[in-house]
Amino acid sequence: MASVVRSTALRAGGACVRCRKGKTKCVYENGRAPCKNCAKGMHECYLPSESMAHGGHGVSPARMQHRVRESLPSERVVSSSTAVDRQLPAGPSSSVSRHASAAHEKLTPELMTECERVITKTLPACVAFHKPTFLVALKNASMEPTMVNALLTTAARHSPAMIRRYGGHGSSSTAAEHFASKTINLVMQNLDTPSLADIQAVCLLILHEWGCRNAVRAYTYLGLAARMAQMYRLVHHHNSTNEPDQFQMEESFRRTLWLIYILDCFLTSSPGRHPALTNLDVQDVSLPCLDMNYNFTSPVHVRTLSGAPPAGLKDPSAQLSEVGEFGHIVLATKTWRQVVEMMTTTTLATFSDERCVQLEQDIDALRQSLPMHFADKPNNINLHITMGSGYTYAFIHCLLNCGTIFVNRRRMLQVVTDENFSIDLWRGSSHTHVQTVDKIFAASHSIIHSLLALENGADKDSILCFPLFMLFAAFTAGSTVAYLTLKGLAPANSSESAFNIVRDSVRMCQDGAESWPLVIPWHRHLSVMSKVLRDVKSAPRDKVREDSKKRALSPSVKDDNVSQTDTNPDAMDYEQPDVAAVGPQNATSTTEGRTSEPPVPRKTGITTINGGPVGVSTPADSPPPPPAVVAKTDSPAPASPASALGGGQSSSAGPDVPDVDMTALELCAAFERQLLELDDLAAFMGGGV
Repeated sequence: MASVVRSTALRAGGACVRCRKGKTKCVYENGRAPCKNCAKGMHECYLPSESMAHGGHGVSPARMQHRVRESLPSERVVSSSTAVDRQLPAGPSSSVSRHASAAHEKLTPELMTECERVITKTLPACVAFHKPTFLVALKNASMEPTMVNALLTTAARHSPAMIRRYGGHGSSSTAAEHFASKTINLVMQNLDTPSLADIQAVCLLILHEWGCRNAVRAYTYLGLAARMAQMYRLVHHHNSTNEPDQFQMEESFRRTLWLIYILDCFLTSSPGRHPALTNLDVQDVSLPCLDMNYNFTSPVHVRTLSGAPPAGLKDPSAQLSEVGEFGHIVLATKTWRQVVEMMTTTTLATFSDERCVQLEQDIDALRQSLPMHFADKPNNINLHITMGSGYTYAFIHCLLNCGTIFVNRRRMLQVVTDENFSIDLWRGSSHTHVQTVDKIFAASHSIIHSLLALENGADKDSILCFPLFMLFAAFTAGSTVAYLTLKGLAPANSSESAFNIVRDSVRMCQDGAESWPLVIPWHRHLSVMSKVLRDVKSAPRDKVREDSKKRALSPSVKDDNVSQTDTNPDAMDYEQPDVAAVGPQNATSTTEGRTSEPPVPRKTGITTINGGPVGVSTPADSPPPPPAVVAKTDSPAPASPASALGGGQSSSAGPDVPDVDMTALELCAAFERQLLELDDLAAFMGGGV
């Protein structure tokens, strides 16, 4: 590994002001400010020639191009950008033009408070970043502008004041984009020598673009973050040490790498999405330690993802410390991703129940390995909320419970799509099927219960904005429970519980859609399932019983040719003929070009979880097509969603749910097809690439 490149007083003008006053040696990492002394004390690092800029008279013109990212004085120079700027290459010429139009933007006490809220309370920053360092840097105005803008990008979705000021017509995404565009410009200007703050900022940008349903951009930024981290590791590699300052720096990098790993697991959850990190990138990296050790810079050694000691450990027999809070999120993500891999590589013909059993055992083993205070017990979530770790606790169990739903739902799909399936045979079968349903209901209830507890304990002066995965877990819980109930597979005494789970999940997705455009189609899909469920509940019992007896082979699956998992990266999205009109025998998969995001949804007679109405070929700016054959809407407005299970991307998340003329049997058949075609995972990622 290359050693750290160091130089002494490389900058024009020699040593910085603080080192001159203290008559100490001024040493720079990679020839860039801050010097070691200023970095250690978290002081501003500037030359005598720049003292006027730090006295409130602006930044020295000679230093503006190279120092705009290295400190943030009270009057901060932040690059202004436009939509055109984001698409221009950030080479030397473009950076000059951007700085020529730089605007002064002051980090007010209110904005500083919003940044502090992100660092201390918002996932992933509250577990992946070093809180003491970040808070001191904010207070001393020494945080890199890249990170300041990235924090404000995240904060804008939570802050009513920021939305009013930067959100145009009240859009949190517009407010976030105001700072995201500045962040990426600053990152690109420093791409030759990325700092850790640059990498961390890109991670927050990935979440922003993902939540805005900019699937291609989020996936591209993921690759950028991975490459930046790999290069940073080459330059800044050190052997394990017990020096507190060095430990804090190394642990900060490790946590950033694990954050990229988690995002990599989420955003490559479909065939054709190749991981940005390889096993070699993480196999010898310690899992995150306890937050207490990290925040107080108490050096410890933690096992790797495989359970082996970390690389560079001088004494292999040394006792390893326990895995930390963020480490449990990493382990739970790995387990969830293994379940997703099973779903994406299994067809009806190659399905293995033994593999599902093994995956379920892995989930249970991880649950059992959690510390006692992280056990999934009814009151634990409230205690964690009181202690400030509620989101960490809930995120871990959302991952595990979502994995449980995935495994058991896939086992059920294998049964209900069999040509000999019938409700009577299901109810008269072994207890295995009953246990499968019970596990799904228990996992769904746990997800909703955790999110309700977080709602009750939320700050009243900010907008509740759940992490994307937690909202996806709520959608998974609500849609699966609705499906089981409509299909007639739920226990007879679970009716009230099912309606409560679906009702709460619909409301959570509706609230989430106001902050995250990605959630809009999830909400619409779930709203239609909820409406059909209400219709069934209000229908006469005799009619419901008669409909359930008519269920035979699901029209969503006839053979593997229809529902086979797509492994072609250029054919991730399907366009199926109307199933209600032509039947599954004539349904074939075709591919359309991906010149927009999200991509073309599949034609299934009704719309998909993943996107807009049937036949939509472009994003929200395209005119909607005629209504689908099965799903109808009474709304006369041409721009109204004609979707039964999705709807096009919209600027608002609160339109009335369309009036749908759809039976429970038709809805269940469509949902089964979508699950087998991995449409929910495509919707989770924001579309294909």
